[in-house]
Amino acid sequence: MYLLYLDESGLHASPYFVLAGLAVFETHTGPLSSEVDHLLNRYIPAPARVEPLRATAVRSGSKPPWDQLRQSSRWSLLDEAYEVIRHCPAVLFGVAIERAWLPAGEDEYLLAIESVARRFDGYLQRRACAESVPQRGIIVAAESPFRQRIETLALRIQQEGTRWGDIGNLAEVPLFTSAANSRMLQLADLCANALHARYVTGHARHFDRIAAQFDETDGVVHGLWHASLDYQTCPCPGCLTRRIAGQDPTARS
Repeated sequence: MYLLYLDESGLHASPYFVLAGLAVFETHTGPLSSEVDHLLNRYIPAPARVEPLRATAVRSGSKPPWDQLRQSSRWSLLDEAYEVIRHCPAVLFGVAIERAWLPAGEDEYLLAIESVARRFDGYLQRRACAESVPQRGIIVAAESPFRQRIETLALRIQQEGTRWGDIGNLAEVPLFTSAANSRMLQLADLCANALHARYVTGHARHFDRIAAQFDETDGVVHGLWHASLDYQTCPCPGCLTRRIAGQDPTARS
């Protein structure tokens, strides 16, 4: 069983909506969560180690326990956290939708979930073919004010498939839990934050550390979809590798 942990970014007056995270095999979640705990042990006092690791909170340093760290230490902590993602046995998936690109009447949440689910399902199918063993997956998402809406959309995807074809390798509709209780969802938050920064502000410091982890095969990065008005010139891995392969970077599958 593969678990895909997802979080979102860009909900409040942002030009982009981002949904992103990491897929790991079930036996890897415990060791990876412990690695994050060990990292935090070196930076913050023991009573605060249960604090969720969220990129925005660490970067701003405005609230405990992050306000106890100097800016240089907070950036070092984030750099090391992204190195954990970079070197862990995980595959990344992400969707960055420029709201100006979004067709009139299109639901960004439905579009993002369909795209991520389809890409995750394709990854599982390729793994099954390569290993001659069926692979199943579950999406675990951070609690969201849009939970009920997303669950309804996900159930429709499970029952009817997506506009790009049926999804046959997901064992259940997305499960929701608090990111405060899951180091894996906190790593998903880091992934979403890195994508949002890359596409909204152009700050690619952390995106560049994890870019090679997005699902890729035959030279095409399938795990990253960038829906943008500038797709013809965008140099990001998702757009560039599709153009080189002669594919339309805005193709949704």
